[in-house]
Amino acid sequence: MKYCMNCGAELGAGRFCTNCGTPVGSATPPVDADALSVAPAVVGVGPAAAATAPEAPASPGRPTPAYAASPAAAPASDRPHWTGWVLLTVGVVLAVILGSCLAHGGDDARHASASATTSASTTTSSSTTGASTPLPSDSGRAGTDLARGATVDAPAPIRPGTDLAGHRVPYPATNMLDGTRDSAYRLAGDATGTVIRFTFSGERTVTAVGLVNGYAKTDGGVDWYPLNRRIEQVQWRFADGTTIQQDLVDTDDLQTMQVAPEKTGWVELTLLKVSKPGDGRGGKDTTAISDVLLLGS
Repeated sequence: MKYCMNCGAELGAGRFCTNCGTPVGSATPPVDADALSVAPAVVGVGPAAAATAPEAPASPGRPTPAYAASPAAAPASDRPHWTGWVLLTVGVVLAVILGSCLAHGGDDARHASASATTSASTTTSSSTTGASTPLPSDSGRAGTDLARGATVDAPAPIRPGTDLAGHRVPYPATNMLDGTRDSAYRLAGDATGTVIRFTFSGERTVTAVGLVNGYAKTDGGVDWYPLNRRIEQVQWRFADGTTIQQDLVDTDDLQTMQVAPEKTGWVELTLLKVSKPGDGRGGKDTTAISDVLLLGS
């Protein structure tokens, strides 16, 4: 049986190919029908060879030879997609860990996982060394900070939190008396109306009062002041019934005001107005006071 050298169609008895019209030469070599379907399988390997493989002509009654498959048709097992799945899994795990820390009120970073490692490292260093940030002096005013030797009566704080390094972070009322901005007294929700009393060991003369009206801690790249509620207005009351109102601004600096000398054995602080909770993923619905100043003698 003979086939056309031009299109591969089966030749009849005429002088021309009935499929493409090519003259039939007397030297037309016989072609094995099975070879046409097998030969393309050995044509090159890979995308380049597949792209340049000749397209077999169609002939009546004969299947079109199957040439090398394109890369898109390669078996799924030959395509290395495992790396993408591993990276996706790691990203999901990191997101879950960060979300869990924020949901439990810990002192953790509110940033994406790209900065989480740096934040954790910085927090660990600070917590381990016990470093604290002293409050600035009271602009040269004469006197002693009587709050350092006072006792405090206040509502119970929120439960302790945990920072990214795993250290426990408590929020008792005594944090207002330690002279640092890294610690704070924190109450749940809007603490408007809360009354806090500071009692001295005897009668003292108070000449200035003040406070840091939020959580002034900055650690691991996280500024906790805007993330908590801030106190916007307070009232100070002394043993003789004198009251003084103090309006506060949105700053983590110590805000003080001078008062006429008041002889008293105690000072009461009433929270008159509190801001909304902090915005964003790391925002906390807690009212915080980092420190209190009671200047006098």
